[in-house]
Amino acid sequence: MSKRISATEAEKEVLKFFGEDTIFFDGNISTKYDAVSTGSPKLDEAIGIGGVPMGRITQLAGKESSGKTMLALSCIKNYLNENPDNTALFIDAEYTYDPEWAKSQGIDISRVMVIKTNDAKVIFQGLIGITSVNSNTKKVSKKMKGILDHVIEGVDPRFKNLGIIVLDSIAVLNTPLEIAADIGKANMAPIPRFLSTELKKLTPVVAQANVAFIGINQVRVNLGQMFGDPTTSPGGKALKHACSLMINMAPVFGADSVIKNDSGERVGHIVRAKIQKNKVGAPFRQAEYKVEYVKGIVNTEEEVFDLAVKYDLIERPNSQSYIVDGDKIRGRDSAVKAFSSNPSAAAAYDQEIRDIYLGSEGVTTANAKAEEVHNPLIEAIEQETV
Repeated sequence: MSKRISATEAEKEVLKFFGEDTIFFDGNISTKYDAVSTGSPKLDEAIGIGGVPMGRITQLAGKESSGKTMLALSCIKNYLNENPDNTALFIDAEYTYDPEWAKSQGIDISRVMVIKTNDAKVIFQGLIGITSVNSNTKKVSKKMKGILDHVIEGVDPRFKNLGIIVLDSIAVLNTPLEIAADIGKANMAPIPRFLSTELKKLTPVVAQANVAFIGINQVRVNLGQMFGDPTTSPGGKALKHACSLMINMAPVFGADSVIKNDSGERVGHIVRAKIQKNKVGAPFRQAEYKVEYVKGIVNTEEEVFDLAVKYDLIERPNSQSYIVDGDKIRGRDSAVKAFSSNPSAAAAYDQEIRDIYLGSEGVTTANAKAEEVHNPLIEAIEQETV
């Protein structure tokens, strides 16, 4: 027996034991990531794949009024707009979900399922189900299917089209340890201890369901830390390891960062988003975008204009002038105003920019090549069964 045949026999045994979805050959692994746009062209470009990744866990962390929930709702809006038949799930652990506010940001609230509970055990059991072990055979089976199990199966009409889940927020989760404790009794790190085990179960199921899971988190201060960034987020190291994308958000301070209406009333501000971890692109990048408290992310044409200048899609004869629609315009503000007056042209620029940093032609070629590569192990098994 040759070494190649013996290796194939070994691979067949592994495939039989672990399942077909556990063995991949290099040509069968796609490097293209499905993504949900955040609504900010600059943030999509900074992430590197055009938005938050599907099948991965994303954390949005920041101080109060930094726009975490607003950005999560913007992701929901864009996902629902791109997928008219699909739905979203919003787990309101803070009991602060306002459907009218969500509706004002352009979300079809009839397609958003809302669960109001901060019981961590109930939330995770509802998502991943309950498993049981047979005392005789020692086999693990599902005692109760979770929502993500129904997404994977694609049979239950309530959940088969679910594509994005938002948990608001991780910091307020009430763990079983805290629920059972007496009032006023201090517990050491209840959330990290709970998440360290449950995230191991959640991460693979989210990947199999290909659902974008967004967890909103708060920012705390490490007391006694004298050097470096003293801020951290609840959840411990386990949450940081489980996340494929971590974005820290904060409002930009200064008179120029405040957005006012015609009567001089403050209606919004500029948000700075820093990418602390990124397993689908380059980390430690940042983006700034404008938000209004009622409408959400606004002035996206201005972001597209800056990106078009960055990628040399808009010519600059000198440091003060821009070529917009064939006209030479002096001054950035005037150029942005002229650029924003043509939304269709701005949308075309946005798509061209995405094609550049996503490398659409290279991705298409790689995918086509990957589809041509066959799995020899599966072919060998099929030949034996014939």
